[in-house]
Amino acid sequence: MDILENILTISGTMGLIYGVLSWLYYHKIKFYLFINKLLSSRREIQFDLMTSFKKSELIDFKKIESSFKDIGYNYTKIQNLKNSKIYNLGSFLLEVKQTDLIDEDDRNVVIGVINAAVTYKTAIKVIADYEKIVDLIFEKENINSKKTRSSLTLKYGDNNPFMGRNLANMDNKSIKNFICQVNFNKIIGNDDPTTEDTDIFIFKESINYTTNNLSNLVNVARICFNTYK
Repeated sequence: MDILENILTISGTMGLIYGVLSWLYYHKIKFYLFINKLLSSRREIQFDLMTSFKKSELIDFKKIESSFKDIGYNYTKIQNLKNSKIYNLGSFLLEVKQTDLIDEDDRNVVIGVINAAVTYKTAIKVIADYEKIVDLIFEKENINSKKTRSSLTLKYGDNNPFMGRNLANMDNKSIKNFICQVNFNKIIGNDDPTTEDTDIFIFKESINYTTNNLSNLVNVARICFNTYK
């Protein structure tokens, strides 16, 4: 009887611990991020990254290409049009294109990482190197960074952790559309002053953050990369 009672006690305790940990994982974002960070090597991060700015003169693609070399990237061109080029930088594709200015508020130059689907470790490197590349381009093209706009879209598919458990437990096909604007620090349980007053947009299968501060975007990206399962 003692052996049976011990087994039942252990089983009950294990079940209680599992229940508590499961509740924390699905209801407390900090715990969710902590566990996911431990399993980071197995995750695939899918995201789009874009920075846009206004420039009336033609951009100098040779200066942009020299920026790649400045931080140690070799590249090949997989698209080489006059005002639109796509560079293969090894772990990601970078698109640079310029369109005609239609009005004074246009940001007619776009630099972007296209359809990235990489490991967590690579995603961290890509986002850091992207910031270095863009900062060098700003410097070489004499661009005021405060007049630029950078946008990050993280793609989760059916496993968007920001949807909340009530919505996430519903049949995904039942949710036709979803959009919500929330304070990033509040929903993530974060007290980083660099992301204070930062809002993100939550959609059915993705989130988006847009800002004129590229460093803040990089900070948000590093935190959000831990939300992938």
